[in-house]
Amino acid sequence: MSIDCFPIVRPHFCRHSRGKAMVSPKPAIFLDRDGTLVRDRGYTYRIEDFAWVTGAPEAIRKFHEAGFAIFVVTNQGGIGLGMFTEQDMHRFHSHLCIEAEKNGARITDIAFCMHHPNAIIPGHQTPCACRKPKPGMILGLASKWQIDLEQSILIGDKQSDVDAGVAAGCHTYRFDGDDLDALARKVLSIHC
Repeated sequence: MSIDCFPIVRPHFCRHSRGKAMVSPKPAIFLDRDGTLVRDRGYTYRIEDFAWVTGAPEAIRKFHEAGFAIFVVTNQGGIGLGMFTEQDMHRFHSHLCIEAEKNGARITDIAFCMHHPNAIIPGHQTPCACRKPKPGMILGLASKWQIDLEQSILIGDKQSDVDAGVAAGCHTYRFDGDDLDALARKVLSIHC
C-alpha cells in the first residue's frame, strides 16, 4: 500500500504518539471522527467548528483508562474535492488531540483518507485501499502499532465504518448519535 493511499497524522500533531510503537500486540479502539467523536458539520475542518458529540470526552477517557490504544480513522474526501487542504485537516486533528488530552485521554494516532469518487485534485480519485468501507486505514495502523485486530473494536456512525471494521476483523458497533459514553459503557462491559 503506498503512503499516498494511507497518510497518517505525523507525531507532532498528536504529541503523545512520539516514541516507540507498542512492542506486543494489544487491542485497540478505532473511532470514526465526524458524527462519532465530533459533530459532523459537513466537511468539518475549522477549529472554530470543533464540538464533541454528546458523551465523547467521557467515552474516550473510559477507553483510555481501560488500557486501550485509541485511534481515529476518518474519510477526509473534502481534501480531494478541494474544499480544504491537508494542512487545514492537520490543524483540526492537532486540536482534537489536545482536547482529548484535556479530557484525560490520549489519541495514539490518526489515519485519514483524502480520496473521493468526485475528487478534483489529481491522484485523489477513488478507488483506493483506504477510503472506508475499505479497511486500509485500520490495517495500516494495526501494522504500525502492532494491534491485535481480533480483540479490537471499531465504533462509527455509518455503515461504511462498520463494514471497514468487519473487513479488518474487528468487533464493530454502530453509534446512533445519541450518547457515545453510554455506548462506551456497553462496549467495555462486553469486552473488559
